[in-house]
Amino acid sequence: ADGDLSARQFDVRISSAIIDDVQSDFSDFSGFTRYILPLEGEITLIKDGRRIALSHNALYEFEGDEKVSSENTQGAVDFNIIVRHGIRVEVGIMEDAEFTDSRRTIVFALEDCCIEGKTVRKHDTALLDEPFSLKGKAVIARFME
Repeated sequence: ADGDLSARQFDVRISSAIIDDVQSDFSDFSGFTRYILPLEGEITLIKDGRRIALSHNALYEFEGDEKVSSENTQGAVDFNIIVRHGIRVEVGIMEDAEFTDSRRTIVFALEDCCIEGKTVRKHDTALLDEPFSLKGKAVIARFME
């Protein structure tokens, strides 16, 4: 079925955006878990009165119903994964790794990578349903059986 962002009719959403505003409020995604990673520039989240400077080397996880705002360097670029509660997905950053099972996997290249001898350019995505080897650094989302 086709997804609909405004109606929240999707299981997993992967996106990247250039942030033009230096301050922004996150949309409510109740019923979802969110992951964010700055790709370029600096992003600081404000949540429960705390300031959280995001790392370029680790995804930050939070619930979609949490009130979160951000302060960003103008033109910062973020990477987002939004997962519906009940959908079992492992999300993380991997480098030079072997995957020996056939679980559906989304790979977002953080640098030029090689998957089974094929180049995946920086900030491109691959969808895999078979075992594979990754050379390079990427965000990996693996669906659980």
